[in-house]
Amino acid sequence: MAQTVVFANRKGGSGKTTLAFNVASLLADSGNRCLLVDMDSQAHATVHAGLEPFKITFGVYEALVNFLESQQAVPDSIISLNTNFSILPANEKLSALELELKDIKNREIVLKDFLVELESEFDYIIIDTPPSLGLVTINALVASQYLVIPVKTDFLSLVGLSQMMNDYYRVNALLNPELKFLGIAPMIFDARTRISKEVLNQLESTFGPNRLFTPIRSDVKVMEASGHALPVHKYCPKCRATQDLKIFVEELARRINNNG
Repeated sequence: MAQTVVFANRKGGSGKTTLAFNVASLLADSGNRCLLVDMDSQAHATVHAGLEPFKITFGVYEALVNFLESQQAVPDSIISLNTNFSILPANEKLSALELELKDIKNREIVLKDFLVELESEFDYIIIDTPPSLGLVTINALVASQYLVIPVKTDFLSLVGLSQMMNDYYRVNALLNPELKFLGIAPMIFDARTRISKEVLNQLESTFGPNRLFTPIRSDVKVMEASGHALPVHKYCPKCRATQDLKIFVEELARRINNNG
């Protein structure tokens, strides 16, 4: 059965999509069958995978609407990127999903029921979410076993983190008691700046070192890699972001194996 991990933060620009895409790719290259689910109508994970959202005629929106009508998950909605790495892509229609779900009974568990049909085919399901708390993000949280919150190391991001933790506690208490908080992923960390170091220290003092993943250092190679529709470890195998992401994936697998 697949291990389902959601990357979520109410604040945009946290590096959430970059982390989700690169983690999924690294897990796949380690021999794991991995599915990346793009639940953000901006479709940045889809673009990062080298796909053009406006050409996606049957993405996650269409797949979920079809599932609501037929109660069957359609495998044709999943695109294989390489041997072990697949994506359920997004297009602009995903922004209408909130309206589709609004009047449906048990609307918070639609994605969970959909993924149950697919989880035997994968070792990991990684879900990227929009920077907001609506029915789409709630569905992603309810469908997942584990939550990682990426946080850019600046003070404004701490506000988004506080909101996201409150969202986690509510979903955990009311909708998905099995959702475990794996920790915070400090993103775009620059040890040369006081602000990055102060934010990292504050995160550690608030949550404890066991709730922090190894920081992902700021690296222009990450943006260059996304522009070439490549994970950074394939674009620049020896850069610092690749080193940090490999450590992150090892930590992620270890925390999952230890059950959070």
